[in-house]
Amino acid sequence: MEALVKNKFKTQGMMVVFFLIMIFPFLLVSIWSYQYIRHDAETTFNNNLMRFTHNTALESVSRPLEEIGLIFEIVASRITPKDLDDYIAPQVSFLNATVASMVNSFKFFDNALLADANGNVKVYPEMDLTDFILHEREWYKDALYKTDIEYSTAYQTQWNSDNKTKTIITVSMNLYDDDLHKFGNIAFDLNLESMSTILQDVVVPNNGRFLVVSREGDIVMSQVARDLFNKKVPTSWIERAIEQQGNFYDPQTESFVFYRIYNNPDWVAFTVVDKASHAMFATKAQNMLGWVILVSLVIYAIAICLFRIYIREIINRLYISVNGIACEDGQSSLERIYYSIKNSRDELKHSHEELNEVKRISCEDPLTGIGTRRKLDEEMETLINNNTPFYFAIIDLDNFKSINDTFGHSVGDRVLKYTSKTGKAIMEPDYKLYRFGGEELVVIFPGVDYDSYYELMETWRDTVHQRNWREMELNVSFSGGMAAWKEGDGMSDILKRADDLLYAAKRSGKNVVMGTPP
Repeated sequence: MEALVKNKFKTQGMMVVFFLIMIFPFLLVSIWSYQYIRHDAETTFNNNLMRFTHNTALESVSRPLEEIGLIFEIVASRITPKDLDDYIAPQVSFLNATVASMVNSFKFFDNALLADANGNVKVYPEMDLTDFILHEREWYKDALYKTDIEYSTAYQTQWNSDNKTKTIITVSMNLYDDDLHKFGNIAFDLNLESMSTILQDVVVPNNGRFLVVSREGDIVMSQVARDLFNKKVPTSWIERAIEQQGNFYDPQTESFVFYRIYNNPDWVAFTVVDKASHAMFATKAQNMLGWVILVSLVIYAIAICLFRIYIREIINRLYISVNGIACEDGQSSLERIYYSIKNSRDELKHSHEELNEVKRISCEDPLTGIGTRRKLDEEMETLINNNTPFYFAIIDLDNFKSINDTFGHSVGDRVLKYTSKTGKAIMEPDYKLYRFGGEELVVIFPGVDYDSYYELMETWRDTVHQRNWREMELNVSFSGGMAAWKEGDGMSDILKRADDLLYAAKRSGKNVVMGTPP
């Protein structure tokens, strides 16, 4: 009785261990995937927002700034000291129409201001300049000794057309004659609301916001016009924007911030996504995977219960078959049946495994799944003995040693497997592939239709060459040679001709298949 109890618990323990072993890889992969998928989502999130910030800053800010710079270059190249004096006098000057046209047609400008070296000023649209002193304007003092286009910091003015105090930014450039003597200055007040309209159609990923701020923290461009100069970003954002572009997390505002800086003007473009939106993006796939794992575990538990019922039924039937009576104890009976058939089962299993292994080694290459060299020799010998015409094609992966040395042998194995798999998909079931050795693969084409065979080889070569690999710098191609069997040829003869064509293809620059048409 004690022996039966021991056998029962031994069998139960074996079943528990069996089920644990079955589920362990699934749990291991599930836990790893659950953690990795969040990391991958966060990496994707950062890459997408960095790319968006760069592209939007380029299209919505850099492009208008380039247009403004071009206008300054055109105007500065055409203005002479006399033109400026006539315009300010005022007298008839081509500048009257030019300045008016620029302000009216270029939506980024509110006003134009032209001044000579003595501080005499003319503004378009015209307005009362009785109390206006050019040298008191902060931007003018900063730009006075500059030789390039200068963007001012934000400042307030009361002399605009609606006579209301307004915060503006002025862009200006000094004018020089042929002897590089400064004879004046041209400036435009920017209409930042009009510049911000470019952002109206911009859709920021993950419910984010895109805005452009000055180094003082003032918002100068935004999708929301009322934010201009009315709101500021945290000072810490400006202080942390030190590289050309980058990103950081701000715990105070609970925001993920991506930025790109400009040198002239001294502005910073920000894309801001709140923590909740980031978490939603980062955990979406993770939550879906969690549900999949949970459902899989439930299905696994149900399967265990069904399996136990099924095993008990099998045990009863086996016991009846062996002993002629129904078993009273399924577990102990399983032990008895096990010991009675163990020897014969082990012998059959061992013989079956040896037979399968011998068959696999002789007929199928374990890495690529295509025929072996031994199988190739058998097929060629049969064709030659039967005087069956055929074409023999051999390929060799280009720079395969360099691929192994640069990316590792695991990548080299993937390349070899992909090339073999692609060849099988194109050639089979009509023609068979074999691994000749190393990175050399072979195809036998029974028949004499050279053009069709060559077209298949070209399709194979082009498909492999066009593949985009996960390794960005990895380029894969192969060279090949294809020769026809001639009556009286042995295997070595046809192999040599195909091999000579292969090396000719290599010498010609690789990634080509050479053949001998009939």
